[in-house]
Order: sequence, then C-alpha cells, then structure tokens
Amino acid sequence: MAAAPTQIEAELYYLIARFLQSGPCNKSAQVLVQELEEHQLIPRRLDWEGREHRRSFEDLVAANAHIPPDYLLKICERIGPLLDKEIPQSVPGVQTLLGVGRQSLLRDAKDCKSTLWNGSAFAALHRGRPPELPVNYVKPPNVA
Repeated sequence: MAAAPTQIEAELYYLIARFLQSGPCNKSAQVLVQELEEHQLIPRRLDWEGREHRRSFEDLVAANAHIPPDYLLKICERIGPLLDKEIPQSVPGVQTLLGVGRQSLLRDAKDCKSTLWNGSAFAALHRGRPPELPVNYVKPPNVA
C-alpha cells in the first residue's frame, strides 16, 4: 500500500474532484471520487476522543461547505498576480499556468537574473545566422 498522502496532496485531490464536478467532466469526477475513496486518499476525521475515522467524499464536501466548486480555479487565477508583485515575469499581462523560465509560476529570483553572453556563444551559428539573444541579457557581447 502506498504511503498516506500529505495534507496538501489530499486537499488538492479534493479540490480537483470538486472542480471536475462543476464542469463538463462529470464522469471523470465520479471516477476520481471512487478512486479517492478506494485508495483512502480522503483525509480522515477525528472524533472528540482523538480517534481517526474514514469518511466518504460526500462527508468531506459537507464538512467544507464553505469551499465553492470553483475554488481551485480561483486559487490559480490569484497566484500569477501575487507572484508578479514579488518577481515580475518577462512578458507582462500574459497569464498561463504552463509557462517556463520567467513565465513559470514556480520561478524564483535566481531564475530571473540577467545572463551574460560571451563572444563564443554568440558567434555560434544556428541555421546560418546568430542565435536570438535571451530577453534578460545584460549587454550585447563584443563580437570583434
């Protein structure tokens, strides 16, 4: 049997299932809910004596009635603007969960440092012409 999921993983599974239930993927949501219950990936509840008990997905939904079905979508919509305040992206206004580098939601300050190109790297030809300079280069290299 696999290790029990962390609190974050269990909550993420729950939010994914709720998101799927609110859209056109109801069959996928049903299958996910069945698997969550089958593999015991739903967080257990504690009684007043501190004992753990299994619970169903419906019990978890009832216990979290304050969480709307589109909660995961709302979280994803808010992550980008919050991160942009701390570490700006390279192309402002582009909102994507699938970005890479300075467009990634997993970027940190070290990913956004300027790169310094040396002359030999710049002189390398790509299909008969010099490669494109990265957006975050410090200064153009001396090609002389």
